[in-house]
Amino acid sequence: MNDKINSGENLLNRREPLIGIFMYALIFLLIGVITTFFFLALVPVDGDSMENTLHNEQYCIVQRRCFNVQYNDIVTINTSVNKKEQHIVIKRVVGMSGDKLVFMSSKNNRTVDLYICKAENNYFELLDEPYIKEPMSRAIGVYENVIVLNYTPLLTELNIKDPSLHAELSKIEKSIITVPENSIFFLGDNRNNSKDSRYYGTRTIDKITSKVLKIL
Repeated sequence: MNDKINSGENLLNRREPLIGIFMYALIFLLIGVITTFFFLALVPVDGDSMENTLHNEQYCIVQRRCFNVQYNDIVTINTSVNKKEQHIVIKRVVGMSGDKLVFMSSKNNRTVDLYICKAENNYFELLDEPYIKEPMSRAIGVYENVIVLNYTPLLTELNIKDPSLHAELSKIEKSIITVPENSIFFLGDNRNNSKDSRYYGTRTIDKITSKVLKIL
């Protein structure tokens, strides 16, 4: 009789570690499901506006909540102005609150360069963009909300916070885009085939629906 009781106790002792392992596995599974559902998602790329960084039908892992937005981040943005609708695009952040941007024609008048004066700075500088597919063409029709400045070598020499330069600055003020507070200016890497802030204008941070963490 004692042998049977001892056998039963041994069986229970063997089951307890299995139950513990099962419970831990279940907890980790639930954590994974919750994390994926609420914070991470796998999304496909639709279109070629982000080439050569992203390609049509390529997939990305995105973070949907609790993310910080920084320069050069690739994000998805709801460009719709109707709260009941969504029009999601995937673009790169090139300007943030308080930054000033100027699209200026190059010397040959065929391409367009992007200049930025960050909020904490006084001078414009040519934005280094090794990620774009090709130089921006001036001939394309995506500048609905942008006035392209004719080439002037003086742009990078003007201190925009110097009141004595008001006359010179007034000549280019229509071409200066100032990013509003709590907003971003976003562009596609394939500049010649992208509807972005040149078309939609800026969008507030709360319009960003996710941030790309990994390109697959």
